[in-house]
Amino acid sequence: MYFRQFSVKTEASMATITIEIGKKNKKRVHPVSFLLCQGLHKKRIPTGVSVSDSELTTNGKRIREPEKAKMIDNKRRELQERLDALQLDYLGRATMDAGEIVSRIVAKKDELDFFAFADEWIDKTSIKGVKNYKTMLNSLEGFVGKRMLPFKSITYKLLEDYDRHLQDRPRAQSMYLGFIRHLYHEAMRRYNTDYETVIANDPFLRYRVPKQQIKKGVRALTLEQLLTIYNYKGRPGSRAQLARDCFILSFCLMGMNSVDMYEAKEIRNDTIKYNRAKTQDRRSDNAYIEVKVHPVIADLMRRYKGSGKVFSFSKRYSSASDFNRAINIGLKDVGEELGIDNLQFYQARHTFATLSRNMMHFSKSDVDEALNHVGTYDIADIYIAKDFTIINDNNFKLLNKVFGAKKKNAK
Repeated sequence: MYFRQFSVKTEASMATITIEIGKKNKKRVHPVSFLLCQGLHKKRIPTGVSVSDSELTTNGKRIREPEKAKMIDNKRRELQERLDALQLDYLGRATMDAGEIVSRIVAKKDELDFFAFADEWIDKTSIKGVKNYKTMLNSLEGFVGKRMLPFKSITYKLLEDYDRHLQDRPRAQSMYLGFIRHLYHEAMRRYNTDYETVIANDPFLRYRVPKQQIKKGVRALTLEQLLTIYNYKGRPGSRAQLARDCFILSFCLMGMNSVDMYEAKEIRNDTIKYNRAKTQDRRSDNAYIEVKVHPVIADLMRRYKGSGKVFSFSKRYSSASDFNRAINIGLKDVGEELGIDNLQFYQARHTFATLSRNMMHFSKSDVDEALNHVGTYDIADIYIAKDFTIINDNNFKLLNKVFGAKKKNAK
């Protein structure tokens, strides 16, 4: 196609909007489009308007038919205003490609689709838990009956109805609606500028995402149960023995998660230094922690010593999720042998926290810090230099108490 064009540059000189008069088609008229150019990339925006030869100026570069010329110019001005506002809002930030610019400036408020935005956001995000977002979208699609949901349709009533739809799945109820809230606010940040409010209503100002109800402390084992696991002897190399060993490692390493045992790379002077995978992307300190290795697990540290990583689990399992799955399958066998119902790996973390507080009387803030949770002393943290000595000293006292009791009981 050949075309004649009339260029209109933005004041920021970043992108240009061009009126394109296309080649005469089979109907003997010229289709009129806008052409957005961003660097070397171009994107055409159809106008739905066509002109005949008689409606063009003699040189064929401009539309002379008054009504059509006014219609095209008004539309161009509208797109120009949106483009200027968009470019002002993005000053100093990474540039967008032509396709994304077009999607932003031509979108009508009623046409913005939650699923389309969510899919685009998922493709670009680097956060963990993307699988859970995809599962939520599939659930929401099943609820609304189609994979299309304009932002204007996400109302207080729809959220309440979806909430009731998930009432038999409390974890999903809290998580999925929390994801919707997060994506909704991400869309508001993307589309709303200082110059234009595309998504005006925020239903989450009224609707409150339900919190997952957790029965506190019920997942912790008793000291006696922990010691039976410590004394467990499975077949060497079996999945049950691996599960037992990892459970004891987690307990002795202040509730270390399986993904961190799988991924941890640094150990120096018998101290494991790592960032907690679950929360490192959401915290300013990247969830960094240092855990000193107690002599009671020295044999396990040697048995599972890794190359390039603290532990060798990544040599045996292709992913952290496969590793975690294998541990819990093995713990099921251990639990059946020891008479501990539904034994799961995460109970090592709960047990560490419970015994630290209830048996050793460590402060809740110290237990929180040992678990690498977000602290509640934000101002104090500004003034106090980070030092993991206190929580590691506490951990050694706990392990001396626990496994000292074990030795005494064994006599």
